[in-house]
Amino acid sequence: PPPQTLQHYFIQSNLRMNQTVESVSSSLFREYLYRNNYRSTLEAFDREVPRTSNSITNRLELAKVLHILKLIKANKHREKPYISMAEIIVADLMTKAGIQNPEVCIEERQHSGEVNCDGLVIKGTFSLAKTDLNSDKKKKSSEVNNTHQQCLNNHASKDKTSSNNSFSKARLLRNNHLKHIGKSNSSPFKDVSTLQVVGSSQKTRDIAPATTPARPPSRQRNSYSEFESLQEGAEMLPLSLKNDRGTSDPFPSEPQKMKNGFDKSPKLPSEQNNEGMEFIDIECDIDNELMGLDLNSINSGPNVQTSNSVKKLEDLSIKDAVSLREIIFGNATGISFNPEWEQQSFTFNDTNELEFGLVQHKGGPCGILAAVQALIIKTLLENNRGNLSPGNAERQQVLAKVLSSILWNAANYEGGSKCVKVCYDSGRSRFQSALMYRNDGITEKVQLCRCNSLAATESCVQEFLPQFQSPTGKGCILFLYSVILSRGVETIRSDMDEPGSILMANHGYCSQELVNLCLIGYSAQNVFNDTIDLDGKILKGVREQQDIGLLTLYEYYKVFEVGSYLKNAKSGVWVICSESHYSVLFSKTGSSSAYQKIDLYYYDSLGNQDSLYELTVHPDSGFQSSDDDPPLELCIRTRWKNAKVDWNGAEPLL
Repeated sequence: PPPQTLQHYFIQSNLRMNQTVESVSSSLFREYLYRNNYRSTLEAFDREVPRTSNSITNRLELAKVLHILKLIKANKHREKPYISMAEIIVADLMTKAGIQNPEVCIEERQHSGEVNCDGLVIKGTFSLAKTDLNSDKKKKSSEVNNTHQQCLNNHASKDKTSSNNSFSKARLLRNNHLKHIGKSNSSPFKDVSTLQVVGSSQKTRDIAPATTPARPPSRQRNSYSEFESLQEGAEMLPLSLKNDRGTSDPFPSEPQKMKNGFDKSPKLPSEQNNEGMEFIDIECDIDNELMGLDLNSINSGPNVQTSNSVKKLEDLSIKDAVSLREIIFGNATGISFNPEWEQQSFTFNDTNELEFGLVQHKGGPCGILAAVQALIIKTLLENNRGNLSPGNAERQQVLAKVLSSILWNAANYEGGSKCVKVCYDSGRSRFQSALMYRNDGITEKVQLCRCNSLAATESCVQEFLPQFQSPTGKGCILFLYSVILSRGVETIRSDMDEPGSILMANHGYCSQELVNLCLIGYSAQNVFNDTIDLDGKILKGVREQQDIGLLTLYEYYKVFEVGSYLKNAKSGVWVICSESHYSVLFSKTGSSSAYQKIDLYYYDSLGNQDSLYELTVHPDSGFQSSDDDPPLELCIRTRWKNAKVDWNGAEPLL
């Protein structure tokens, strides 16, 4: 027999394990709203039913899952093609159900549908009148009522021996509802066709349909939407009624506001008398239900800005969640972020003369903080000609610009994804634990915003800056995820010498690959210039001269050598790696020769400083280093050989 429900399309499809009927249905509904330009309703639906990793966002993929490619192809040859997949499917079902010329029915706003009452399915075809509802109202209502009553009486005489309680309930339901139609002089229906009643035994009987009064006009659109429910043992057809808003609406024009903020129309007397009976209304006025709901008050992310090329928001897929955890920790089922990471964000120092500085609470995320701090200092020095006392508004703006530049650089450097992905905390889980993934309370709540221009990235980051700066939030983790996804997990693996390497070092410290990813845009494992061929093994280093440099205590101990691309920073700002901790050293006058005297300033986000450390470096003074010297001095001497370091009266940091 021909398929009667959408269930046919799901059963016949080779669905992936995680593609449920619910996910496909919601994707089909979103496609319908999007194609019909019901944007506010779509936004409300996305907020009420958030997208998940199972959501299908590609129309071709959705068509393949539903097995309707042939229907779509045939639809293209129609004189008036349907614009959404839902309409194509409904038209096909109506045709297979014996309804001729479904496009005529749709043109006349005629729809097939049914009501389920305790397992009893009442099917029917309704046609809404295009003409003025004021004309011949009483005559039409009377004709409809008589037709309904005659069919019910005929059926009642045949059903005296039936013990089907469900059908009796449905008959009572219809009679009561027909009384309402007789009383109402504004029935919107101009024609009624045969209804069918299908019980649990699938026996089909004829019965006249019931009609429902018109709803109050919607605020924005001239349409109604509906939801379909499939019940075991009964075939269900989707039902949609669209109402031409007539001038003789029986409902008040100003709907009453309820306590929950929704607009509800007052009950008619006939409806008030039937309060004890549950009636499944065949109309669902979505727009009317959304009246009074302040959608703008729900923070679901930044607005879509076409001018800035901001793409649509989307959930983080479970596949990307596994990839993120694997590239950071090595697997997605074991260790995750420690409290030091979970409580770290990009918050500023409020100490006088240190307003430019970020504050680190505990050890761990210092690598990311130092890279961001170095770029903040560079930007402020360029903007203010050496002044490092920005106002709150200025430092917020600089932070957003710096975070955006890191993401943009990672996405667009050679091999990058070319699309920035800004991650934020949606506040609710988007998927659950699986075989290859264990929830950590963070990753599964992530949503992301795609941006394909620097201006769009800055706008998006500015929108989510409160999350990146939340004092007890997860700003560093969200930014780390953003950098990784913007660069691309597979690209990051190809940046490394060993594809199996991870970005998180022991004890929750940042690896050199992670620091390089933030500093130079790619996750090189080394800090020397270019590449080195080691017995056929190509070791990859830094590819070009950098604005922000790096000085490390490991070079003093001959563990490795920092190349000139990082050592001779063009901006005169260096990230310092000393004793497994990252901090910042900078000159207010820019970079200088390795043989010239220079004043340097040191800031440590974890140091609880009251003021900047000011050091004067005298290069090539013949000073011989000792392992007992302060680690910062040893780092400085990797850039200025045999330099004497004057702390200018401050206690040296040991």
